Amino acid sequence: MEQSLYISKTANLKYWNQEFNRLYFGMEFCERLLPSLSQLKKAIDFVQENNAGFTLVTPYVTNSGLKKVEKLTTTLLELKPDSEIVFNDWGVFHLIKEYNCPLKPVLGRLLNKMKRGPRIVNIKEQIPATSYEYFMTPNLSIPEINDFLIKNNITRVEFDNLLQSLNLNGISKDLHLSLYLPFAYITTTRFCLMSSMNNPEELKIGVLPCKKECQQYAFSLLNPVMTTPLIRKGNTIFFSNEQIPSELIMEKKIDRIVVEPEIPL
Repeated sequence: MEQSLYISKTANLKYWNQEFNRLYFGMEFCERLLPSLSQLKKAIDFVQENNAGFTLVTPYVTNSGLKKVEKLTTTLLELKPDSEIVFNDWGVFHLIKEYNCPLKPVLGRLLNKMKRGPRIVNIKEQIPATSYEYFMTPNLSIPEINDFLIKNNITRVEFDNLLQSLNLNGISKDLHLSLYLPFAYITTTRFCLMSSMNNPEELKIGVLPCKKECQQYAFSLLNPVMTTPLIRKGNTIFFSNEQIPSELIMEKKIDRIVVEPEIPL
């Protein structure tokens, strides 16, 4: 079982220890928080010194964001061409494909479509078993999707640790699967509710100039209907699930754990 550390800022290299053999570095949820070239170089230097693998994580992007990803990709090719790159936007995948390069594309968890709401576990006893199994099953169970990924040299897929667990039957054995712990994302958007948090009287919602307020604030969202606390940070809502699904580990359906010591945003 491969153990990877996932961080979104170089200051969190402090979480590295000898149990890890790969570093995930980057940003899944906001192109405005993509690392700079100097930060990327620092992360690559770190893995070179520690003889570890490297995975660059990228978000859904606008055309402007795609240009930022292209610059990061060019630097990654120069410094560590045997790296992986997690894509959460098909435009980023096409960019990698056009390069015809040795970087290994990995399907990000934002493109791994599943029902994610933590309320699902509350209705388990109220719905047929087949309906609950549907909530556990990713779209990767469709053979055509498996074939498309393998045909395009996408041989690893990222998963959240959902409360209802995962039904991974039907997924090709040619696909390697990663599991993120403990933070699972529920939903994300370009409309950041933390914009203007430092000026509540001018609070607006939209795609607005960014002062990176999300780096200062996080909110716990509590509701008696939602028995699991939610966490809003920036433009994304998460929940925490530290319970490792032992049956998936025992059956060797997951071969990489991606540890998130902090919310990766």
